[in-house]
Amino acid sequence: MQHVFEAKKLPKDKKNLVGLDLEQQMLKEFCSLVWSEQWLDVSKKFNFMPTILLYGPPGTGKTTLLQNIPLDFVEYNIEYYRESLDLLANKELGETSKAIKKLFEELKEQASCGKRVLLQIDDVDSLLSSRYLTNESSGIRRAVNTFLTQLDELLLSDLQMMPIIAASTNMFDYLDSAVKRRFSLKLEILPLLSEDNIKDLLDPLIKIINSDVKIDIKKVSDIVSEKKLTPNDLMLIMQKAYLDNLVRGKFSEKKLLDLMSLAESSQNTFDQQRDNFSMLRKKDNA
Repeated sequence: MQHVFEAKKLPKDKKNLVGLDLEQQMLKEFCSLVWSEQWLDVSKKFNFMPTILLYGPPGTGKTTLLQNIPLDFVEYNIEYYRESLDLLANKELGETSKAIKKLFEELKEQASCGKRVLLQIDDVDSLLSSRYLTNESSGIRRAVNTFLTQLDELLLSDLQMMPIIAASTNMFDYLDSAVKRRFSLKLEILPLLSEDNIKDLLDPLIKIINSDVKIDIKKVSDIVSEKKLTPNDLMLIMQKAYLDNLVRGKFSEKKLLDLMSLAESSQNTFDQQRDNFSMLRKKDNA
């Protein structure tokens, strides 16, 4: 069945992301530049492309950062597209490349009418890994080449408003080098949680569980730093604390600290998986 590309409804609310204020501001400023009268001149002088790539471990806020972008420009009626490239993959020869071309044609058609268009691509590494890995199929190589060609043609297109291509990946190291070069704004997403950030995140949840319990944020912050816990890790810990309290009660600072000490870190787990994957790649290429 042929894939149909159409704009999605915008997220209802902009989600708050702790420890990522600078990244949110950079994304907003970059998009404002692309959709401004300055873009044509600035992009030529600096060789900019209207592209964004967020990378880093799972659970750090990459997807949410991209989802928040159109909500900063609601007054312009953004045409918001969201696609996962692995869903475009087709075992039939050449069909994946055709789907990619059709996607870009849709974006250019909307932009030619003066609309501000944003394409969010999730897990871009699923299809755009290096063409030079020994176990990659010819279909993957053609798909990467097609994606690169479409990006280059997009820059040369005579459009009233340039579409923005915003992608995310957990596997930056395995993206094709030419793909990496095509993304002008590259941001590694690793939230830096201060004690204030942690307090703002946890206090409302702790009050729901038991408003009488007082938590030493310094102790919590030390565990967060030591284990490299992400905001998503903390949310999972608080979910467990809430459910545990429903059954057993007696929520306390000690119980929370114990849960945190036993929790898995998304970043540490990701780093280990990446190292294992790298070792397997080296064996395959040996």
